[in-house]
Amino acid sequence: MKKSIGKPLALAAGFMLAGTVLAQATASADEEEGKYKPITWAENAPLSSMDPSKVTAAIDFDGLTATNDGLFRADKNNKPQPALAESYEVSDDGLHYTFKLRKGAEWSNGTPITANDFVYGWQRTNDPKTASQYAYLFSGIKNADAIQNGKEKDLSKLGVKAEDDHTLKVDLEKPLPQLISMLPMAPFFPQNEAFVKEVGAKYGTQSKYILSSGPYVQQDWNGSNDTVTYKKNEKYYDKDAVKTKKLTIKTIADQNTGYNLYKSDTLDFTTLSPQQVTASKNDKAFTTIPSATASYMQLNEKQVPEFKNTNIRRAISYAIDRKILADKILTGSATPATTFSATKLVENPNDGEDFSKSVTVDGAVTHDLDKAQELFDKGLKETGSKDLEIELLADDSDGAKRSAEFLQSQLQQIDGLKVKIKMVPFKQRISLSADKKFDMVISLWGADYADPSTFLDLYKSDSPFNEGSWHNDEYDALIDRANGEHVNDPKKRFADYKEAEQLMSKEMGVVPLYYRSQAAFVRPSVKGMVYQPAGAPYDFKWAYKE
Repeated sequence: MKKSIGKPLALAAGFMLAGTVLAQATASADEEEGKYKPITWAENAPLSSMDPSKVTAAIDFDGLTATNDGLFRADKNNKPQPALAESYEVSDDGLHYTFKLRKGAEWSNGTPITANDFVYGWQRTNDPKTASQYAYLFSGIKNADAIQNGKEKDLSKLGVKAEDDHTLKVDLEKPLPQLISMLPMAPFFPQNEAFVKEVGAKYGTQSKYILSSGPYVQQDWNGSNDTVTYKKNEKYYDKDAVKTKKLTIKTIADQNTGYNLYKSDTLDFTTLSPQQVTASKNDKAFTTIPSATASYMQLNEKQVPEFKNTNIRRAISYAIDRKILADKILTGSATPATTFSATKLVENPNDGEDFSKSVTVDGAVTHDLDKAQELFDKGLKETGSKDLEIELLADDSDGAKRSAEFLQSQLQQIDGLKVKIKMVPFKQRISLSADKKFDMVISLWGADYADPSTFLDLYKSDSPFNEGSWHNDEYDALIDRANGEHVNDPKKRFADYKEAEQLMSKEMGVVPLYYRSQAAFVRPSVKGMVYQPAGAPYDFKWAYKE
């Protein structure tokens, strides 16, 4: 998921209403709140939608994960575990899944949650009329692509069927080893057809137009306000695991404001700016939250013919000191990248290591200015060019500006290479990238789910996300083999992805920059919070405040 980053990867003010409510209540605070205290949390943007079919931004994924369960939910170790599904079976060929749903599960209005709720929700997400930006995740489910592109008009032909109220059958066109890891995501959540049709176009636009199947019910959101309250859902099948009776989410766009509110005991969580990190690293509340998100540069081979030359691409990579970029420019929010695939994504079943670590090629992605100059000179000779002048496209935010200026200074240490910077608003950068109207662009991709395919499938020659137009027949063949011949053999499949990643590193199909993380203050009395590198960034189900 490009929670507000690439395809918005990408995953709330005035919360002191609690004091007024409690002051008017006759019950004591302990009776009202239980053993644990309310949690107040800062997000950097307001909610935009609580419609599982239309969700795009990280804050929306957080809200939907707080209020819903899918067939599966990521656990405290970020491993998908059965949730509204009690069990499941997979056919030997990997093309047919049968899910047995949990009996007794109810929506927050007391109506039963059935297999038909998943059928309706999935059909609605795939319906082109819904215009879901995440419908592409269903590709590989029978007729999903045909329905999305309008070739199949009958939504009932989608490969999801309710055999009875508690049995859901999913049929695939090709095996999808990543399917289970995708099921905790909001687009795969159930939707109550009667409720959605009753509220119509208002569905997911305000708290009163939302039904919950998960830990919390939402209150107080009118569609535009910056304060959102979540109360424990007493209809939730696993309500005994939910310790916190009340969450309040506050939109804090300015990190200085968030910092001051945290210091005044008004917030339990706030993100930190690079400047704040420097002054806060020794504070016991300081933490770094990992994210399966990678930043990289795409080199447009269609617009700059010299970028088709492997030596020039490698030269650009070797010229960049990623440690300085991470430590000095992006203080507290990044670590140097050695691969395109982000760290904290998934374990490699062949060695049990983090995938990005296990596939790193020693010396392929590092800083060596002498080698950069040598390769650049060689590349210019091979292409018949005397020098190279290029433009670097970046967002117009302060952080992106610092990164772009740093990269410009690094690259211009190569004799014969000149770099100009073009700063544009985020949406324009996305549009220019998609239209391949750039020389070089700083891109950011956040994992949708815990599998190498969420990164490496992007750079097949025919992928719309391959905006730099890098092409390698061997790479394509490895990705096809991972999704074909070896799709049902995890060890062989990961071996294919490892070989593909290493080929990309040696050829420098993209130029890795850093793995993103987030520096923050988390009040030490808050326990059980789950931070998810892929999917919704925050899961409040098990969180509590002592």
